[in-house]
Amino acid sequence: MEHPDAAVELPRFELRALRLTDDGWGAGWELRPSPSRRHWMGQRPNAYHCLPMVMANAWGWQVLCPTDVIVSWNGLDGPESLSVEVAEPWRPAIKSQFGAGIVTFSPPWLFRTPPGWDLYCKGPGNRWKKNCAPLEGIIETWWLNYTFTLNWKIIEPGVVFFAKGESLAQLLPVPHATFDDSTAFEAPINDVEPAAGEELLRWLDERRKRAAAPPADRIHKLYRKAEDVEGHLAKVSVPEVERLGKESGGSEAPSEPMS
Repeated sequence: MEHPDAAVELPRFELRALRLTDDGWGAGWELRPSPSRRHWMGQRPNAYHCLPMVMANAWGWQVLCPTDVIVSWNGLDGPESLSVEVAEPWRPAIKSQFGAGIVTFSPPWLFRTPPGWDLYCKGPGNRWKKNCAPLEGIIETWWLNYTFTLNWKIIEPGVVFFAKGESLAQLLPVPHATFDDSTAFEAPINDVEPAAGEELLRWLDERRKRAAAPPADRIHKLYRKAEDVEGHLAKVSVPEVERLGKESGGSEAPSEPMS
């Protein structure tokens, strides 16, 4: 499948989540803008002073789990080695499919993006689960007429719980041609950007001083510029997901997800 020329300007990004069904296995799934907050960061408020991390939290959309799920793995390799306890309607969509301690979630959307835009599907940024790690993938949603699954790998034999409303994935738009005609090199900073090198030395000196200061005085205001976190986050404006058209479902709704 040919992709748009890298030299051509990409069209404005629009995420389309084309819902297959609201009933049965498709009920209860939600799609929302990824929030800037994380529970563990709320317990350590200074974490929100790291603007790159907070912006990564808020980048893209999250897929939320439709129901409570209990997953058990005995450490063996086959699909039968992983047990999934989930209410009847969701059994076709939340199951052991690949083996190796991987639990598979099949959300009820065909995602569509403009030509040249892919979706990077990853775990929710700066959030983790005990003994469980998300698998990641990049999907060519601008032409692919198939759904994709969300997968989590249990690391050691044991039991993992997914709660209703918990984030299962974060969807990020990425240009398909990101690496077309790209280059990378390494060089001494003072040979390429001497002014940046001087500023970096001043910044490092300031950072060392603040590292020895009381916690409330450790914020590097040269970076924050005395602005609050929410002010910076105004630059990350991910739109809410509107529900358009007639409610899906009924006799034409798929009885099982495509996986």
